[in-house]
Amino acid sequence: MKAQAFGGLSSPSVVKSVAFRYTASPELKSLLENFRLMCNDAVRIAMEGRPKSRFDLIELAYPRLKVYGLHSHYALSACEIAYSIWKNRNRKSQPYLRRPFLKLDNQSYRLNHMLLRIPTVPRQYVFLVLQGSDYHTTFTDNPGLKRGSVTITKRDVCIAFSKKVDCFEPTGYIGIDINEKNVSVSATDGASSRFDELRDVVELKEKYRDVRAKIATAIGTDRRVSKKILAKYGRRERSRTIQRMHRITKRVVVYAEAHGLGIKMEKLTGIQKLYRRGNGQGRSFRGRMNTWIFREIQRQIEYKARWIGVPVTFVNPRGTSRNCPDCGSRVVRLADRKLYCPKCDKEWDRDVLASRNIMACAVPQARPSRGSCEGERGDDGSNPPSRWREVGISSAHRTGDRTSTRAT
Repeated sequence: MKAQAFGGLSSPSVVKSVAFRYTASPELKSLLENFRLMCNDAVRIAMEGRPKSRFDLIELAYPRLKVYGLHSHYALSACEIAYSIWKNRNRKSQPYLRRPFLKLDNQSYRLNHMLLRIPTVPRQYVFLVLQGSDYHTTFTDNPGLKRGSVTITKRDVCIAFSKKVDCFEPTGYIGIDINEKNVSVSATDGASSRFDELRDVVELKEKYRDVRAKIATAIGTDRRVSKKILAKYGRRERSRTIQRMHRITKRVVVYAEAHGLGIKMEKLTGIQKLYRRGNGQGRSFRGRMNTWIFREIQRQIEYKARWIGVPVTFVNPRGTSRNCPDCGSRVVRLADRKLYCPKCDKEWDRDVLASRNIMACAVPQARPSRGSCEGERGDDGSNPPSRWREVGISSAHRTGDRTSTRAT
Protein backbone atom coordinates (compact mmCIF):
# COMPACT_ATOMS: atom_id res chain seq x y z
CA MET A 1 0.00 0.00 0.00
CA LYS A 2 1.33 3.39 -0.88
CA ALA A 3 2.35 5.62 1.99
CA GLN A 4 0.40 8.76 2.76
CA ALA A 5 1.58 12.20 1.73
CA PHE A 6 4.21 13.56 4.07
CA GLY A 7 2.66 16.38 6.07
CA GLY A 8 0.26 17.15 3.24
CA LEU A 9 2.98 19.14 1.48
CA SER A 10 3.77 19.18 -2.21
CA SER A 11 7.24 18.94 -3.65
CA PRO A 12 8.44 21.33 -6.35
CA SER A 13 7.27 20.68 -9.88
CA VAL A 14 8.82 17.69 -11.61
CA VAL A 15 9.56 17.80 -15.32
CA LYS A 16 9.66 15.02 -17.88
CA SER A 17 10.70 15.41 -21.50
CA VAL A 18 8.83 13.14 -23.92
CA ALA A 19 10.23 12.44 -27.40
CA PHE A 20 8.00 12.00 -30.44
CA ARG A 21 9.05 10.85 -33.91
CA TYR A 22 7.87 12.71 -37.01
CA THR A 23 8.69 13.24 -40.68
CA ALA A 24 10.31 16.59 -41.42
CA SER A 25 9.19 18.51 -44.49
CA PRO A 26 11.61 20.54 -46.65
CA GLU A 27 10.09 23.74 -45.25
CA LEU A 28 10.74 22.61 -41.70
CA LYS A 29 14.31 21.55 -42.50
CA SER A 30 14.98 25.03 -43.83
CA LEU A 31 13.48 26.50 -40.65
CA LEU A 32 15.75 24.35 -38.47
CA GLU A 33 18.80 25.48 -40.42
CA ASN A 34 17.84 29.16 -40.15
CA PHE A 35 17.38 28.85 -36.39
CA ARG A 36 20.82 27.26 -36.09
CA LEU A 37 22.32 30.21 -37.93
CA MET A 38 20.44 32.59 -35.67
CA CYS A 39 21.89 30.92 -32.59
CA ASN A 40 25.42 31.13 -34.00
CA ASP A 41 24.94 34.82 -34.79
CA ALA A 42 23.69 35.42 -31.26
CA VAL A 43 26.70 33.55 -29.85
CA ARG A 44 29.10 35.75 -31.80
CA ILE A 45 27.29 38.87 -30.60
CA ALA A 46 27.51 37.61 -27.02
CA MET A 47 31.25 36.96 -27.36
CA GLU A 48 31.78 40.50 -28.60
CA GLY A 49 29.29 42.42 -26.45
CA ARG A 50 29.73 40.37 -23.24
CA PRO A 51 26.18 40.94 -21.95
CA LYS A 52 25.46 40.72 -18.23
CA SER A 53 22.06 39.09 -18.66
CA ARG A 54 19.89 37.42 -21.26
CA PHE A 55 17.89 40.61 -21.67
CA ASP A 56 21.05 42.57 -22.48
CA LEU A 57 21.83 40.04 -25.19
CA ILE A 58 18.32 40.42 -26.62
CA GLU A 59 18.85 44.18 -26.92
CA LEU A 60 22.16 43.64 -28.69
CA ALA A 61 21.15 40.79 -31.02
CA TYR A 62 17.48 41.45 -31.79
CA PRO A 63 18.06 43.94 -34.66
CA ARG A 64 20.47 41.48 -36.30
CA LEU A 65 18.21 38.45 -35.85
CA LYS A 66 15.14 40.19 -37.25
CA VAL A 67 16.86 40.12 -40.66
CA TYR A 68 15.96 36.41 -40.90
CA GLY A 69 12.29 37.40 -41.14
CA LEU A 70 11.07 34.71 -38.73
CA HIS A 71 8.60 35.04 -35.90
CA SER A 72 9.90 37.15 -32.99
CA HIS A 73 9.79 34.12 -30.66
CA TYR A 74 12.67 32.57 -32.62
CA ALA A 75 14.90 35.56 -31.95
CA LEU A 76 14.11 35.41 -28.22
CA SER A 77 14.77 31.66 -28.07
CA ALA A 78 18.03 32.02 -30.01
CA CYS A 79 19.22 34.66 -27.53
CA GLU A 80 18.30 32.41 -24.60
CA ILE A 81 20.30 29.51 -26.03
CA ALA A 82 23.25 31.72 -26.99
CA TYR A 83 23.44 33.27 -23.54
CA SER A 84 23.47 29.87 -21.83
CA ILE A 85 26.28 28.78 -24.18
CA TRP A 86 28.25 31.95 -23.56
CA LYS A 87 27.90 31.59 -19.77
CA ASN A 88 29.50 28.14 -19.92
CA ARG A 89 32.95 28.84 -18.51
CA ASN A 90 34.26 25.37 -19.37
CA ARG A 91 34.44 26.05 -23.09
CA LYS A 92 37.90 25.93 -24.64
CA SER A 93 37.11 27.69 -27.92
CA GLN A 94 34.42 29.82 -29.48
CA PRO A 95 31.25 27.69 -29.53
CA TYR A 96 29.58 26.86 -32.80
CA LEU A 97 26.32 24.93 -33.30
CA ARG A 98 26.53 22.40 -36.13
CA ARG A 99 23.28 20.44 -35.96
CA PRO A 100 20.05 22.10 -37.11
CA PHE A 101 17.34 22.37 -34.50
CA LEU A 102 14.93 24.84 -32.95
CA LYS A 103 13.50 25.55 -29.53
CA LEU A 104 10.33 27.45 -28.64
CA ASP A 105 8.60 28.33 -25.38
CA ASN A 106 5.16 27.06 -24.45
CA GLN A 107 3.45 30.24 -25.68
CA SER A 108 4.69 29.77 -29.24
CA TYR A 109 3.17 26.44 -30.21
CA ARG A 110 -0.19 24.66 -30.03
CA LEU A 111 -0.59 20.94 -29.38
CA ASN A 112 -3.87 19.21 -30.19
CA HIS A 113 -3.62 15.52 -29.43
CA MET A 114 -0.78 14.48 -31.80
CA LEU A 115 -0.87 17.55 -34.05
CA LEU A 116 1.72 20.25 -33.34
CA ARG A 117 1.47 23.76 -34.79
CA ILE A 118 4.50 26.08 -34.76
CA PRO A 119 4.85 29.55 -36.32
CA THR A 120 7.25 30.42 -39.10
CA VAL A 121 6.59 34.06 -39.90
CA PRO A 122 3.81 36.16 -38.32
CA ARG A 123 0.40 34.57 -39.00
CA GLN A 124 1.89 31.62 -40.88
CA TYR A 125 2.35 28.17 -39.39
CA VAL A 126 3.77 24.70 -39.99
CA PHE A 127 1.90 21.61 -38.82
CA LEU A 128 3.70 18.49 -37.60
CA VAL A 129 2.00 15.12 -37.23
CA LEU A 130 3.61 13.41 -34.25
CA GLN A 131 4.10 9.66 -34.13
CA GLY A 132 3.63 7.86 -30.84
CA SER A 133 1.94 5.12 -28.85
CA ASP A 134 -0.55 5.02 -26.00
CA TYR A 135 2.32 6.06 -23.72
CA HIS A 136 2.68 9.35 -25.61
CA THR A 137 -1.05 10.08 -25.60
CA THR A 138 -1.10 9.85 -21.79
CA PHE A 139 0.91 13.07 -21.88
CA THR A 140 -0.66 14.90 -24.81
CA ASP A 141 -4.25 14.22 -23.66
CA ASN A 142 -3.72 14.78 -19.94
CA PRO A 143 -5.15 18.17 -18.92
CA GLY A 144 -3.42 17.99 -15.53
CA LEU A 145 0.04 18.32 -17.08
CA LYS A 146 1.56 21.69 -17.81
CA ARG A 147 3.33 21.97 -21.14
CA GLY A 148 6.77 23.52 -21.31
CA SER A 149 9.21 24.26 -24.11
CA VAL A 150 9.47 22.24 -27.31
CA THR A 151 12.73 21.23 -29.02
CA ILE A 152 12.67 19.99 -32.62
CA THR A 153 15.44 18.20 -34.50
CA LYS A 154 15.44 16.45 -37.87
CA ARG A 155 14.17 13.24 -36.29
CA ASP A 156 12.46 14.03 -32.98
CA VAL A 157 10.17 16.46 -31.24
CA CYS A 158 10.82 16.75 -27.50
CA ILE A 159 8.11 18.37 -25.38
CA ALA A 160 8.57 19.10 -21.69
CA PHE A 161 5.67 18.28 -19.36
CA SER A 162 5.55 19.25 -15.69
CA LYS A 163 3.31 18.62 -12.70
CA LYS A 164 3.30 18.85 -8.94
CA VAL A 165 3.51 15.61 -6.97
CA ASP A 166 2.83 14.82 -3.34
CA CYS A 167 5.84 13.82 -1.30
CA PHE A 168 5.23 10.86 0.99
CA GLU A 169 7.13 9.77 4.06
CA PRO A 170 8.79 6.46 3.16
CA THR A 171 8.30 3.46 5.41
CA GLY A 172 11.72 2.14 4.41
CA TYR A 173 14.36 2.41 1.76
CA ILE A 174 15.91 0.62 -1.18
CA GLY A 175 19.68 0.59 -1.55
CA ILE A 176 20.92 0.34 -5.13
CA ASP A 177 24.47 -0.62 -6.06
CA ILE A 178 25.27 -0.14 -9.76
CA ASN A 179 28.10 -2.21 -11.20
CA GLU A 180 29.42 -2.74 -14.68
CA LYS A 181 27.49 -5.97 -15.31
CA ASN A 182 24.65 -5.92 -12.78
CA VAL A 183 22.46 -3.81 -10.54
CA SER A 184 22.04 -5.11 -6.98
CA VAL A 185 19.07 -4.01 -4.89
CA SER A 186 18.33 -4.50 -1.20
CA ALA A 187 15.26 -3.23 0.64
CA THR A 188 14.42 -2.82 4.31
CA ASP A 189 11.43 -5.17 3.91
CA GLY A 190 13.82 -8.06 3.22
CA ALA A 191 13.67 -8.10 -0.57
CA SER A 192 16.99 -8.60 -2.32
CA SER A 193 17.51 -8.90 -6.03
CA ARG A 194 20.10 -8.66 -8.76
CA PHE A 195 19.53 -7.56 -12.34
CA ASP A 196 22.02 -9.15 -14.71
CA GLU A 197 20.65 -7.47 -17.85
CA LEU A 198 23.64 -5.12 -17.77
CA ARG A 199 25.79 -8.04 -18.85
CA ASP A 200 23.97 -7.89 -22.18
CA VAL A 201 24.71 -4.16 -22.35
CA VAL A 202 28.45 -4.78 -21.88
CA GLU A 203 28.38 -7.41 -24.63
CA LEU A 204 26.51 -5.04 -26.93
CA LYS A 205 29.07 -2.30 -26.39
CA GLU A 206 31.93 -4.70 -27.09
CA LYS A 207 30.17 -5.85 -30.25
CA TYR A 208 29.67 -2.34 -31.58
CA ARG A 209 33.21 -1.39 -30.59
CA ASP A 210 34.45 -4.14 -32.92
CA VAL A 211 32.01 -2.97 -35.62
CA ARG A 212 33.37 0.57 -35.45
CA ALA A 213 36.93 -0.72 -35.68
CA LYS A 214 36.07 -2.74 -38.82
CA ILE A 215 34.35 0.27 -40.37
CA ALA A 216 37.41 2.42 -39.74
CA THR A 217 39.63 -0.21 -41.33
CA ALA A 218 37.41 -0.71 -44.39
CA ILE A 219 36.57 2.90 -45.16
CA GLY A 220 39.89 4.44 -44.22
CA THR A 221 40.08 8.23 -44.44
CA ASP A 222 36.72 8.88 -46.12
CA ARG A 223 35.19 10.82 -43.25
CA ARG A 224 31.98 11.66 -45.13
CA VAL A 225 30.98 8.00 -45.58
CA SER A 226 32.32 6.82 -42.21
CA LYS A 227 30.42 9.53 -40.35
CA LYS A 228 27.13 8.45 -41.90
CA ILE A 229 27.67 4.75 -41.24
CA LEU A 230 28.97 5.25 -37.70
CA ALA A 231 25.95 7.41 -36.88
CA LYS A 232 23.63 4.60 -38.00
CA TYR A 233 25.32 1.99 -35.83
CA GLY A 234 25.54 4.47 -32.97
CA ARG A 235 21.76 4.92 -33.00
CA ARG A 236 21.28 1.16 -32.98
CA GLU A 237 23.61 0.74 -30.05
CA ARG A 238 21.94 3.48 -28.06
CA SER A 239 18.38 2.25 -28.65
CA ARG A 240 19.22 -1.32 -27.66
CA THR A 241 21.15 -0.18 -24.60
CA ILE A 242 18.49 2.24 -23.39
CA GLN A 243 15.77 -0.39 -23.82
CA ARG A 244 17.51 -2.80 -21.45
CA MET A 245 18.12 -0.09 -18.87
CA HIS A 246 14.47 0.97 -18.92
CA ARG A 247 13.43 -2.57 -18.02
CA ILE A 248 15.58 -2.49 -14.89
CA THR A 249 14.78 1.01 -13.71
CA LYS A 250 11.04 0.62 -14.22
CA ARG A 251 10.90 -2.52 -12.05
CA VAL A 252 12.87 -0.84 -9.27
CA VAL A 253 10.71 2.31 -9.22
CA VAL A 254 7.43 0.40 -9.43
CA TYR A 255 8.44 -1.76 -6.47
CA ALA A 256 9.45 1.31 -4.44
CA GLU A 257 6.13 3.04 -5.13
CA ALA A 258 4.03 -0.05 -4.37
CA HIS A 259 5.72 -0.58 -0.98
CA GLY A 260 6.15 3.05 0.02
CA LEU A 261 9.95 2.92 -0.04
CA GLY A 262 12.47 5.64 -0.73
CA ILE A 263 15.48 5.14 -2.97
CA LYS A 264 19.11 5.70 -2.10
CA MET A 265 22.01 5.54 -4.53
CA GLU A 266 25.71 6.33 -4.47
CA LYS A 267 26.89 9.77 -5.49
CA LEU A 268 29.46 8.67 -8.05
CA THR A 269 31.05 11.98 -9.01
CA GLY A 270 34.45 12.13 -10.65
CA ILE A 271 34.72 8.37 -10.93
CA GLN A 272 35.88 8.46 -14.55
CA LYS A 273 38.99 10.36 -13.51
CA LEU A 274 40.24 6.99 -12.33
CA TYR A 275 40.38 5.74 -15.92
CA ARG A 276 42.37 8.43 -17.67
CA ARG A 277 45.36 7.91 -19.90
CA GLY A 278 48.54 7.62 -17.87
CA ASN A 279 46.96 5.87 -14.88
CA GLY A 280 48.80 2.65 -15.67
CA GLN A 281 45.76 0.90 -17.16
CA GLY A 282 45.38 -0.79 -20.50
CA ARG A 283 43.67 0.89 -23.41
CA SER A 284 40.96 -1.75 -23.67
CA PHE A 285 40.18 -1.54 -19.94
CA ARG A 286 39.98 2.26 -20.02
CA GLY A 287 37.71 2.14 -23.04
CA ARG A 288 35.37 -0.31 -21.34
CA MET A 289 35.18 1.60 -18.07
CA ASN A 290 34.68 4.96 -19.77
CA THR A 291 31.56 3.56 -21.46
CA TRP A 292 30.12 2.44 -18.12
CA ILE A 293 26.49 3.55 -18.07
CA PHE A 294 26.01 4.00 -14.32
CA ARG A 295 24.95 7.64 -14.65
CA GLU A 296 22.26 6.86 -17.21
CA ILE A 297 20.76 4.25 -14.88
CA GLN A 298 20.78 6.69 -11.99
CA ARG A 299 19.22 9.36 -14.19
CA GLN A 300 16.39 7.06 -15.26
CA ILE A 301 15.68 5.93 -11.71
CA GLU A 302 15.75 9.50 -10.43
CA TYR A 303 13.37 11.05 -12.96
CA LYS A 304 10.96 8.11 -12.90
CA ALA A 305 10.86 8.11 -9.11
CA ARG A 306 10.41 11.86 -8.75
CA TRP A 307 7.64 11.83 -11.36
CA ILE A 308 5.50 9.59 -9.12
CA GLY A 309 6.60 11.12 -5.79
CA VAL A 310 9.16 8.53 -4.62
CA PRO A 311 11.94 10.30 -2.65
CA VAL A 312 15.44 9.85 -4.06
CA THR A 313 18.67 10.78 -2.28
CA PHE A 314 22.35 10.13 -2.85
CA VAL A 315 24.90 8.97 -0.28
CA ASN A 316 28.66 9.01 -0.06
CA PRO A 317 30.01 5.78 -1.62
CA ARG A 318 33.02 5.66 0.67
CA GLY A 319 33.31 2.35 2.50
CA THR A 320 30.19 0.71 1.11
CA SER A 321 32.15 -2.37 -0.02
CA ARG A 322 34.63 -2.63 2.84
CA ASN A 323 32.58 -3.18 6.00
CA CYS A 324 30.13 -5.83 7.10
CA PRO A 325 26.53 -4.52 7.22
CA ASP A 326 25.80 -6.66 10.30
CA CYS A 327 28.68 -5.82 12.63
CA GLY A 328 30.51 -2.99 10.85
CA SER A 329 33.89 -4.73 10.92
CA ARG A 330 36.28 -4.83 7.98
CA VAL A 331 35.71 -7.67 5.53
CA VAL A 332 38.32 -9.76 3.71
CA ARG A 333 38.35 -10.08 -0.05
CA LEU A 334 37.97 -13.53 -1.59
CA ALA A 335 37.86 -14.74 -5.18
CA ASP A 336 34.89 -14.29 -7.54
CA ARG A 337 33.77 -10.99 -5.97
CA LYS A 338 33.16 -12.60 -2.60
CA LEU A 339 33.82 -11.02 0.79
CA TYR A 340 34.23 -12.65 4.18
CA CYS A 341 33.51 -11.20 7.61
CA PRO A 342 35.77 -12.90 10.24
CA LYS A 343 33.70 -11.60 13.12
CA CYS A 344 30.33 -12.84 11.84
CA ASP A 345 31.86 -15.87 10.08
CA LYS A 346 29.71 -15.00 7.08
CA GLU A 347 30.44 -14.86 3.37
CA TRP A 348 28.96 -12.03 1.33
CA ASP A 349 28.52 -11.24 -2.30
CA ARG A 350 30.36 -7.97 -2.91
CA ASP A 351 27.52 -6.29 -4.80
CA VAL A 352 24.78 -7.32 -2.38
CA LEU A 353 26.89 -6.20 0.59
CA ALA A 354 27.32 -2.78 -1.02
CA SER A 355 23.59 -2.42 -1.67
CA ARG A 356 22.80 -3.26 1.95
CA ASN A 357 25.34 -0.76 3.21
CA ILE A 358 23.81 1.89 0.95
CA MET A 359 20.43 1.01 2.40
CA ALA A 360 21.93 1.34 5.90
CA CYS A 361 22.81 4.94 5.05
CA ALA A 362 19.11 5.53 4.65
CA VAL A 363 17.90 3.92 7.88
CA PRO A 364 20.31 4.88 10.68
CA GLN A 365 17.51 4.42 13.22
CA ALA A 366 17.61 0.67 12.48
CA ARG A 367 21.28 0.43 13.52
CA PRO A 368 21.57 0.58 17.35
CA SER A 369 24.99 1.71 18.43
CA ARG A 370 27.03 -0.37 20.88
CA GLY A 371 27.93 2.62 22.99
CA SER A 372 27.00 6.22 23.55
CA CYS A 373 30.28 7.37 22.04
CA GLU A 374 29.60 5.67 18.71
CA GLY A 375 27.62 7.35 15.99
CA GLU A 376 25.54 5.75 13.30
CA ARG A 377 25.88 5.86 9.58
CA GLY A 378 24.17 8.94 8.30
CA ASP A 379 23.46 10.53 4.96
CA ASP A 380 27.08 11.60 4.65
CA GLY A 381 28.03 7.98 4.07
CA SER A 382 30.27 7.59 7.12
CA ASN A 383 30.57 4.03 8.35
CA PRO A 384 31.43 3.75 12.06
CA PRO A 385 31.70 0.21 13.47
CA SER A 386 28.18 -0.11 14.85
CA ARG A 387 25.83 -3.08 14.77
CA TRP A 388 22.99 -3.09 12.27
CA ARG A 389 20.16 -5.56 11.91
CA GLU A 390 17.35 -4.94 9.49
CA VAL A 391 13.86 -4.87 10.87
CA GLY A 392 11.72 -7.70 9.56
CA ILE A 393 14.53 -9.76 8.03
CA SER A 394 15.18 -13.17 9.52
CA SER A 395 18.72 -14.12 10.38
CA ALA A 396 18.44 -17.06 7.99
CA HIS A 397 18.02 -14.75 5.01
CA ARG A 398 21.18 -14.83 2.93
CA THR A 399 21.92 -11.64 1.05
CA GLY A 400 23.96 -13.53 -1.45
CA ASP A 401 20.79 -14.94 -3.00
CA ARG A 402 20.28 -13.80 -6.54
CA THR A 403 16.53 -14.08 -6.39
CA SER A 404 14.19 -11.77 -4.55
CA THR A 405 11.61 -12.82 -2.03
CA ARG A 406 9.32 -10.43 -3.84
CA ALA A 407 9.33 -9.61 -7.53
CA THR A 408 10.96 -6.27 -8.08
